[in-house]
Amino acid sequence: MKNLFLTFLVLTIMNPLIAHAGDIKGKVTLSGKGELEDIVVYVEDVKGNFPLPKKRPEMNHIHIMFKPNILAVMKGSTVDFPNSDPLFHSAFSISKSNPFDLGLYGPGHEKAVPFPNPGLVEVFCHIHSDMHAYILVLDNPFFAPVSKDGAFTIHGVPAGTYSVKAWMSPSVNAAKTAAVSNKEAALLNFTLQSAK
Repeated sequence: MKNLFLTFLVLTIMNPLIAHAGDIKGKVTLSGKGELEDIVVYVEDVKGNFPLPKKRPEMNHIHIMFKPNILAVMKGSTVDFPNSDPLFHSAFSISKSNPFDLGLYGPGHEKAVPFPNPGLVEVFCHIHSDMHAYILVLDNPFFAPVSKDGAFTIHGVPAGTYSVKAWMSPSVNAAKTAAVSNKEAALLNFTLQSAK
């Protein structure tokens, strides 16, 4: 127990953000077309150097759709693009920040793409014109997908006041301000209006 306390003390001294961090949580309400699970909530302009998550993010090909339809990743991440459909697919983007083209690949195969630059990436398939998805490449790891019931929680945000955005598409999003402390979670609720 003593060793555990000493370890925490050393980590806190080395990284004071650990001792002064809190959560942001709330609910998103969506009116119009779309699914709540196709919404990401993220914190803007958090300063610091943050390690990449251990698990690589993934955008799969399932039932002639990209899943998830909206994926948030931290800059520097490598995203895996497996093909779980029984037919050929591709994945490409002409975005200025992170252009790529994986070409065609068959069932059961997987390719990967690094995303070194922050920005919005629109993803398409050469074969299936209806396939379309977004990747939000962010400067920090403080983001979370929205669940089926609209709930979200972003853990361990350094104390401070931030702009927090609920994002579904370039035209369907909303921003609010959150004051984060280590005493209690900051609560935010969003209402988004998509096309009818």
